[in-house]
Amino acid sequence: MGECPKDVVVPVIFLPGIMGSRLKSQGRTIWDPDDSLLMLRSYGGNSGSFVGPDPFGGREKKKVREAAVARKQLLIGGAIFDKDYMEPMEFSDHSKISDVSTGYWGSQVARNWGSVSWSSYGVFLRKLEMEFVHTIGVAVRQSNPQFNLVEMPVFALGYNWSASNDDSGAYAADMINTWVNRAKYHAAEIGAQCPGAILVTHSMGGLVARSATEIHGAADNVFAVLHTVMPTDGAAAAYKRFHFGFENPDFSIWSPISGTIETAGYVVLGRQGALVTAILGHMPGGQELLPNKRYRDNSGRSRWLTIHNPERSRLGRWISGDDPYLELPDSNPYTEIYRREDRMYRAANPDWLFPEGTDALPENAIPFEFFAEANEDAESFHDRLQDSGTSFHEITFLCYSDDASLKTYDRIDWKTDKPFGSLGRSVSDDNVAADRTSDYRREHLVWGAEEDKEISGGWFGTDFKIDPASGAGDMTVPSSSGKHVVAARSRTTGHNPGYMHEPALKSAIVQSWVKDTMVSVLSECSLY
Repeated sequence: MGECPKDVVVPVIFLPGIMGSRLKSQGRTIWDPDDSLLMLRSYGGNSGSFVGPDPFGGREKKKVREAAVARKQLLIGGAIFDKDYMEPMEFSDHSKISDVSTGYWGSQVARNWGSVSWSSYGVFLRKLEMEFVHTIGVAVRQSNPQFNLVEMPVFALGYNWSASNDDSGAYAADMINTWVNRAKYHAAEIGAQCPGAILVTHSMGGLVARSATEIHGAADNVFAVLHTVMPTDGAAAAYKRFHFGFENPDFSIWSPISGTIETAGYVVLGRQGALVTAILGHMPGGQELLPNKRYRDNSGRSRWLTIHNPERSRLGRWISGDDPYLELPDSNPYTEIYRREDRMYRAANPDWLFPEGTDALPENAIPFEFFAEANEDAESFHDRLQDSGTSFHEITFLCYSDDASLKTYDRIDWKTDKPFGSLGRSVSDDNVAADRTSDYRREHLVWGAEEDKEISGGWFGTDFKIDPASGAGDMTVPSSSGKHVVAARSRTTGHNPGYMHEPALKSAIVQSWVKDTMVSVLSECSLY
C-alpha cells in the first residue's frame, strides 16, 4: 500500500428512484410527493374510484378512462410523449431544507436537495451530512491514522424519470462532472486530495448512475458507486403492473389507510393496469424497469414468464400432460413478450394507451406502435449499457433485500381456468390471442383482494390470472437483482431480515450498510 493522503475531500451525490424526483413543466409543478394536496388532487382524486353498485362494470370503465385521461394530461402533457415535457426542479426551495449558506459549498438548496422528495429521502440526506461525515472519519482513522476527511459535501441529483435512463444519464454526467471538478479545484486550494465522488443510488437511480459512468463519461470523476435496491436487470413486478396495476394493500373501509406507503402506491400510482399503461406505456424510463435480456428469477432461470395449462384431474394429466403451454423468453423479452401485440401476455393493452381517443394522432397511426417505439428505446438503452464493456463502475457495491417474507414477483406465472373444468384440455394459441382476452376483471376497491384480478375469456374462453408474488425481495425488486449480478470488483450484500423497496433508505440496516461501505472504500487508500 502506498503513502496515504492526509486530507481528503469527498463529495457524495445521491440519485433517487423513479418518481422520487420533483418535476415541473413550463414552471408548473407536475409531480411532487411532498405536496400532499397536489398529489391527492391530481392523482388520488383521479384514481378511477366510485361509490355505489356497478353490476356490469360500466361505471368503473368510465371512471377509469376519465382518470387515465386526467393523469396522462398531467404526466405526458398530450397524446404523444415528449421527453422534454418535464424537467427536474433544479436547485428549488423547499420548506424542509435550508437556504442558508454554509461556506464554500453553499446551502442545501444550492446543493440541489430540493430536486428530490424530502418525505422519501430527507432523513437520509440529513444523516449523510450531519452524522456520517464524523463517524466515517473516525472509523477510517482506525485503519489509517493519518486520514482526515476534511469535507464531505452532500448533493442530490433529481432527474426526469419519464425519459430514458440514457438521457438521464447524460444529464447526471454533466452534473457529476461539474460538482466534482469544483471539489477538485477546492481540494487543490486547501492542499487536500479529491479522489472523486461517491454516488449513492436508490432503485432506478442506479440505472441512471450506470448510464452516467459507463456511457456518458463520468467514470473518471467517480470514486465509488453504492447501489441500494437497484432493479439491475429489471423487475417482474413492472410487467405485472402493466396488466393489473400496483398491488392491493388489502385494506378495508374499517382499517386505517392514511399514510401507508402501500396505499399511496396503490391509489396514487394506479390500482389498475389501464391507469399504469396510459402513463408508463409511453415512457422509456418506466419501460426500462421491465425485465431485460439478462434478467433471471431468484432461482437463476432466464425463462421467467410461464403460461400454465389448466389444473387437471389424473385422467386429464394422462391425456394432456403437465407441461406448461409456454415458457418465455427464449432470448429476447422485448420481441417475444412485450411487443407481441397479438398475444394476451404482451406488456401493453393498445386500448389503454390513448384513453383520450386517437383524434390527435397522425392519420393512419397505430396506437400500439407508440408503445413499441418506447419499448425499443428501452431495449436499446439496456443493450448500450451492456455493450459499454463493463456496465458497472469499477468500484461498485450493491445491497438488496433477500427477505422471503416480503413477497416479491421474481417471475410471472399465468394460471388458466377453463369453463366447466379443464377436462384434459390444453391452452392453445387461440386461447392466448389478444382479441379473445381483452376483458379485465379487477378487484372491488373496498373489499376486494389482489387475487381477484384476472383477464376473462367469457363464457366459453379461458380466464387468466397471475399467481401471487412468492419470491424473496423487497416487494418490488427480487433478490435476483443482487444475487445474479456479474460486475468487475463488485460486492453484493443481501439483507435478511430485509426491508421494503420505497422506504429502503429509511431502514437502519441500509443506512448502516451505506456508512460501513463508505468506511471500507475510504480505508483502502491504495485506491486513491
